[in-house]
Amino acid sequence: MRKWMLSWNLQNLFSGLYLHAIFLFGSVCVVYSDCTPEQLAAVMNCSRHERHTRNYDYMEGGDVRIRQLFSRTQWFLTIDDYGNIRGTQDPTNCYGILEIRTVSEGGILAIKGVKSQYYICMNKAGQLQGKRLYSENCNFKEVFLENYFNAYSSAKWTINGKEMFIALSQRGRPLRGKKTKREHIPSHFIPMKCREEERRLD
Repeated sequence: MRKWMLSWNLQNLFSGLYLHAIFLFGSVCVVYSDCTPEQLAAVMNCSRHERHTRNYDYMEGGDVRIRQLFSRTQWFLTIDDYGNIRGTQDPTNCYGILEIRTVSEGGILAIKGVKSQYYICMNKAGQLQGKRLYSENCNFKEVFLENYFNAYSSAKWTINGKEMFIALSQRGRPLRGKKTKREHIPSHFIPMKCREEERRLD
């Protein structure tokens, strides 16, 4: 009787594990279903804990980096197909894969969503907007901070002479530039490298 009970329990256990594995695989497929193969490769190769090398050489020559911008408030910056900018805590979200392109010397960058093809821009009032067409409003200055985070201020607009930064609140919502400061946590980001990109740069 004990031998029969053990065999029956093992059979049920393996059946349950098999069904669980199928469910997990299906969930992963749903998560990645909206990604192109290139975007999927970028997500799969991104390391959540790597920080970029502080090398100023890339700032010249129109260099392009593929990154995820992870805020110190624990959100990944995303820009969707409607140009909406917000934070997500899902590291596999395709809208969080960003193309960061050097547009001029001095660390002036343009940031564009790889999937949505919208640029992240800031208007005169300090509001973050998604734009299909590139303009000077889409230029940001990358600032390397002493705490190993980066900050991104509008290269065109200031308010009363003060810089306005890309920032995500504790709830993952974009803050108006006039409410941001360089030393504020919501303005701090880590540009997370992808392994494929790291090998190319090396």
